[in-house]
This record gives sequence, C-alpha cells and structure tokens, in this order.
Amino acid sequence: MTPQDTVVDHPISFGPWVPHNYDGKFKGRMSLLEAFADSRNIPAIEIAEHVGIKNVIATAHRFGITTNIPPFLPVALGSAEVTLEQQVAAYSVFPNDGIRIAPRLLRRVVSADGVPLSEDAPDVTEVVSEKTARTMMVFFRGVTSEGTAASLVSMHHPLGGKTGTTNDFTDAWFIGFSPSITCGVWTGYDDRQSLGEKQTGAQVALPLWADFMKTVVANSPNETFSGDQPTPPPLHQAAFVAPIVKH
Repeated sequence: MTPQDTVVDHPISFGPWVPHNYDGKFKGRMSLLEAFADSRNIPAIEIAEHVGIKNVIATAHRFGITTNIPPFLPVALGSAEVTLEQQVAAYSVFPNDGIRIAPRLLRRVVSADGVPLSEDAPDVTEVVSEKTARTMMVFFRGVTSEGTAASLVSMHHPLGGKTGTTNDFTDAWFIGFSPSITCGVWTGYDDRQSLGEKQTGAQVALPLWADFMKTVVANSPNETFSGDQPTPPPLHQAAFVAPIVKH
C-alpha cells in the first residue's frame, strides 16, 4: 500500500463491537495519507483486518515490542499496553531507514583519566527495508505538516510523528522525531483515571514534546531526513520523556 491508495471511512461493526472515530463522523473514501494524518480509527481497523491482525502483531514484535498482544482487532487502535521506552525504540526505526538499535542505559564506562574500561556494543538489526521505512516517513511527516500535529509547522524544522489517545482520555501520547533524535511523551495516571474530556495526545502530550524538541533542534538547524539527501546521516539517537535516554 502507498500513501496515495484509498480506503473508505464508513460505519462498520464486528458483532457487538461498533468502533467509531474520535469525532463521531465518517469521511467516506480518502487516501491512506489523509486517514493516517487525521488519525482515523475506521481505516486503521479495516487495514488491520485486511492484512490480518496476527501479521500486525508479528510486525510489532519485530520492532522490539515484547508485550503479549492478543490477536483481536481493537489492537489496531492501541488497546495493548506498551511501555514508553519500547514505543520510542520502535519508532526510531523509521528515520533510521529501517534499522533498529536496541536501547542501552550505558554506552561505555571510562576511568577518571578517560581511558575506556568497557563498552557495550549496540544490538543493531534491520527491521524493514529502506523503501518501507521511507514510505512510512511520508505518513509520519503528513501528521506534522497537515494532520493532528500540524501545530509543529511553526517550528520550521523537518519533523514526523504520531499522536495517540486511549478510551476515556486515560492516556495521551505523542511520539515523533527530527532527523537526529526520536522522543516520546506519555501523559496519564497510574490508576488509569481520565485526564479529562478532550484531553488528547495533541492537546496534552504534543506541547510537552514540542517544548523539549525546540531545544534539541536549535542545535541542528540545517539537518534533513535521510530520504531528503543523497548521503544518509549517521544513525540517530532516541529519547523518551521523562527521563531522557540516548543511544
């Protein structure tokens, strides 16, 4: 599938389960790019059903998600629990042209004189092809240019990412990246109480992400994603807030 392919956003049901979009409306036929950027639930469910939810789960596991995910369609909307660390590590695959670097807490240990005592070699694997990763980057950048995270346009920097909100507004997410760093923000309560009506990822998590990333991108004003330049940059770092982890 490509960003230009289309899907129909319309009422559907699966037995007693009747999924709906956040705004309660249906937009009919639309491109996959528009559906992704606007975070439409129905297209996500229809694609998951088309490719098979077990294939969706297998793909998530390839990206380093270790959660035991049940093979049910609501997983397409994020019903399975995944830690912020795993989410950020998984998302960093896309700007890295399909390469995953497993998170590490320590890169190296040195003596007081700066002599290396030990170094932890990174676990590097190819998760998806460069072509697939760059196709997905079109989707993620659509979110930040004209979708649910379009407010980031004001930063005047190449960015991509995805907002996320769970039922009853108990969790609000934004995970995104510049060409050099991937960062994730989760907001919520340990006891799963609601953040409040309409407290979505775009409303709650995205502003925190933007505040942090404004400082980050200020140090790299001219950077570009690998798909935008003839020579790919070094594999970039990943961070999650809070705390921040680089690897």
